[in-house]
Amino acid sequence: MSTLTISRVSTGREGRTAMSDKPRLLTVPEEVDRPVTVFPTGNEYVSLPLVGPAAGAVDRPNCLSLAATGLVEFAGAPGEPLLRPRIEVDGKPVALGACTWERLDHWLPRFRATDPRTRVTVEGTVFAPPGHKGFVYLLEAWCMEGKPRSWRVGLDGCWGETLQTIYTSRRVHGARAIRRDRWTGAPVLESRPGVALAALGFASSASPIECRGDGGAEGRELAGEQPLRFGFSVTSPGPRATVAFYAGVNRDGDGARTTAVDLARRGWQRLLADTREWLSRRTTPLSDPALARVLNLNGFFNYFYALGQTIDSEDLVLITSRSPLYYVSAAFWARDALLWSLPGVLLLDPGRARDMLVTAFTRYRRHAGIHSLYLDGSLLYPGFELDELAAYPVALQRYLLATGDRGILQDRGVREGLAHVESRFWEWRHPQVDLFGTMLCPSDDPATYPYLTYDNALAWRALAFLAQVGGEAGLPDEVIQRCRRTAPRVRQAIYEHLVVDGPLGPMFAWSADLQGNREIYDEPPGSLQLLAYYGLCEPADPVYRNTVNWIHSPHNPHHYPGARFAEVGCPHADHPFVMGVFNSLLSGRSDIARDILLNAPLDGGLACESFDRDTGVVKTGQAFATCAGFLAYAIHKAFGGPAGSRRPGAEPTFWEG
Repeated sequence: MSTLTISRVSTGREGRTAMSDKPRLLTVPEEVDRPVTVFPTGNEYVSLPLVGPAAGAVDRPNCLSLAATGLVEFAGAPGEPLLRPRIEVDGKPVALGACTWERLDHWLPRFRATDPRTRVTVEGTVFAPPGHKGFVYLLEAWCMEGKPRSWRVGLDGCWGETLQTIYTSRRVHGARAIRRDRWTGAPVLESRPGVALAALGFASSASPIECRGDGGAEGRELAGEQPLRFGFSVTSPGPRATVAFYAGVNRDGDGARTTAVDLARRGWQRLLADTREWLSRRTTPLSDPALARVLNLNGFFNYFYALGQTIDSEDLVLITSRSPLYYVSAAFWARDALLWSLPGVLLLDPGRARDMLVTAFTRYRRHAGIHSLYLDGSLLYPGFELDELAAYPVALQRYLLATGDRGILQDRGVREGLAHVESRFWEWRHPQVDLFGTMLCPSDDPATYPYLTYDNALAWRALAFLAQVGGEAGLPDEVIQRCRRTAPRVRQAIYEHLVVDGPLGPMFAWSADLQGNREIYDEPPGSLQLLAYYGLCEPADPVYRNTVNWIHSPHNPHHYPGARFAEVGCPHADHPFVMGVFNSLLSGRSDIARDILLNAPLDGGLACESFDRDTGVVKTGQAFATCAGFLAYAIHKAFGGPAGSRRPGAEPTFWEG
């Protein structure tokens, strides 16, 4: 959830402190009071955001839906997850208390729990094979004595509601139907607000399946709020029970149940081996194993949670996060997708990054530069952000530098998208000065003054790139010449109009109105620390060094000296930001960033928006998938480099591969 607040920002003529006469309406996040560590996993088609922590629970599995313009979630009831394991040995229930968790290949959650009364150990592994519309819940149980036993292994379910999630979650009113499938013998759950919206069907590696509760032979359909409770299990004799349950996800019950059949035919052994091999091929090595774990967990989280295929059209869509824990989930931000997520995807799969760019330049170009869009590309949250407009060509240049794939410039959508993006810049150019304005800052909060240094650095980078590739991309000659003339003037105007005498010497201002007022400020989502990274200046430039030193000094009211984790925040959330960590990684402060990455819990190891300055635990923005992508990328840039040769503390630039 987010909260609307009104504040005033300190600004100043020529850097002196003054008060703006215009209130700012900030839509800020609510703080997380009692974060619980979960173990999200998933693939392109299905997300499992709430796996664990206790009793092997799985709640709110979801899929992306164009029809719902967001996530469709299958949710349990208060205190009851959608699915949890049920084990019996010789007719006695096995109690699953506290679980210990690990991740296989940085992405597949596995728990182990031992019941002291029955002396039974249960191990559960949850995985979603890439390329398949579904997931597998593998359960294994054995007794310490190793004697032959009679086992019953199954899943108990409670379907409390179907949710549509766009930023926030709301109940989908309409019928919820559950029935026993005659082919698999297992339940099929179908949400029907009129026509079918999404469905979840099950199968098992063993038979016959015994169904209990509402999932029995007759099935049940409800239009109200009463939970549907169901269970299904199989018997397994011997000293050890190994049973896999397959869950198919699709747009209706028939698609879901037949998808479950397909998964069962392939078998859990093959599916698990293929999944682990897929992950292994895309695992990024580092010389530091602890940092490698952080990089790869966040890299896979970004890959599977910041983009995905819709269940109803199989279209690729780009979003902030597929987890309902993120306070503005399931929506498109160009900055998030193109400046943050795409570099992380490039590490794993350049082909997938290419698909992201083509999608961005086709589905999302119509509202290029607008704050936030629905996943189908229509307008969600109005407000112009210059960094989000510049993100399109900047991301394309990053892709070309990493891959050398000039063929993308011949793609019709990319060519048309570049032309549209270029045309939008001039709507926001100052009439006399070669600087471009914005309504909102990179934090998505209103700008005090419209001409931001960071945003104009991105605009300079974008226009210079358009001048360079415009001919290949089919831009008219007059457009190419306009970009070629303007790009160096933007850089010159930044130094002429956006440098101020700061407390540590000349430094870059955050913003100006070009009427004498300039603002000394910084915020992690678009930090001035990245000016050297994007090539606007040299890392040794005294103006830049003074700026970085000011950001990390007591002069900055959102720096936290003396705290255990002294990164930088901003008024959007007055706590250290994970974005501050990747800014430090890319501006020569990698030792400080490394300490945070190895010692701050964050969101169970995942990137979040902000974290407690003393404990390192998430404060705002849980499950921030796009942020995880740029964090993974920045770790690799700072500590990986060509053949792992980068010197810690060196300042990687945008131009390095």
